[in-house]
Amino acid sequence: MKNKFHACSIFLAAFFAASVAVFAAVPLFAQSSPATPSINPPMWPKDPTVVGTGDWDQWKKNCHDMTTDFGKDTFLSCATSAFRSRPFHFVAQSVVPGSGVGGGGYYGQDLNRDVWQNRLEFTGVMTIRQFWFAEGKFTARRPHFGDYHSDENFAFQLYARNKQMEDLPFYGLGPDTNVHNAVHFSERDTRAGALLASPLTSWLSTAGTVEAIFPTVGNVSSTKVTSIGQVYDETTAPGLASQPTFLHVEALLRPHFSFASEHIQFNYRFRYGYFHDTDTGHYSFRRFVADFGHAIYPESQDGIRRPDSVLNIRVRLAMSDASSANAIPFYLQETIGGSDIDNQATLRSFRDFRFRGPNSFLVQTEYDRRIIGPIGILAFYDAGKVTIARSDLNFSNLHQGFGGGLAFFLAGKVVFRAYVGLGGGEGAHPYFGIANFL
Repeated sequence: MKNKFHACSIFLAAFFAASVAVFAAVPLFAQSSPATPSINPPMWPKDPTVVGTGDWDQWKKNCHDMTTDFGKDTFLSCATSAFRSRPFHFVAQSVVPGSGVGGGGYYGQDLNRDVWQNRLEFTGVMTIRQFWFAEGKFTARRPHFGDYHSDENFAFQLYARNKQMEDLPFYGLGPDTNVHNAVHFSERDTRAGALLASPLTSWLSTAGTVEAIFPTVGNVSSTKVTSIGQVYDETTAPGLASQPTFLHVEALLRPHFSFASEHIQFNYRFRYGYFHDTDTGHYSFRRFVADFGHAIYPESQDGIRRPDSVLNIRVRLAMSDASSANAIPFYLQETIGGSDIDNQATLRSFRDFRFRGPNSFLVQTEYDRRIIGPIGILAFYDAGKVTIARSDLNFSNLHQGFGGGLAFFLAGKVVFRAYVGLGGGEGAHPYFGIANFL
């Protein structure tokens, strides 16, 4: 009985360690996991050169201490090692909205040389719904060129990644679809490419991406749901009949600046991309995205802004264009509702991927405030829509919603949210999960 109790204690400790370490490991996840889609490249911040990247001996010691002398300190030490150690650690995250929670591993090797900070990384994740993600990437960073001040590095990245999504919902195209008419499709998104990013001045950065996209879209294998091919065809869901290889080229310009001792911050992104159908050219199209992010910190402590009291205001406009003979594939069109394919929150009072179209308009406001310990509250309001025609991008007939819930802070940043979205007219939409990693 004593041995069984001891084994049970170890199992429970490991389980809670995995849960808590998800929060503890968020800062590293944001850097090392497949967090950033190629269409929205990061601006790598400066940091000291990393040395001594082998934590295996410390990991073994921390977890051995937990099994022999379980307590809060030994538990947190083992959990932190399991989800943050170098060069390998475990990861716990989803792949896309609706994929369910998954687990896997990450391996990263530092290959620094002179002023260059080079890193080779591999990540793999499998979820409980059999969605999976695999990525390999090499990133090279160095101090930016020029004598101006900037908190960003010059960076170059090569990557290859694959997302296997077994069951995604499709409600049709346009703003007036019916939530009860959902069908399901499977998608594999494979990409390989290169990314270059650099600051131009202290307040302006740029980036460019060149990548090949190898999509595969089809019916789902389950007989419990309606597959997309049973209801839609090439006319009503362009791209369903065939999926060519795309060459995607994109440029990004990022103005960013702050006022009032960084109590008011602006972070804007302007992207222009071209998707070239390398087969027949029929699915070639262009897309422009303007994303205006604003962060307002209304409170100060000891003369410094409080990072755990912040009002975020975001306005995003996306416009796609194709020649009269071309069609924009439905699987590459904009979606709003819940979270999008990159796990970015959109209309949180609606289901994930609820509205889909070539153009979209979104306004979001959210206030987060830490109350006690790591626990805080949040409240939000969202409004937006998708359109078939660009001329319909305006403030009329917007889908709207509001909501609130709990926010969990780590190092002044929200790393976990649990909330419910209301007011969309399609019932309550709950959300419970870790901050965006994929």
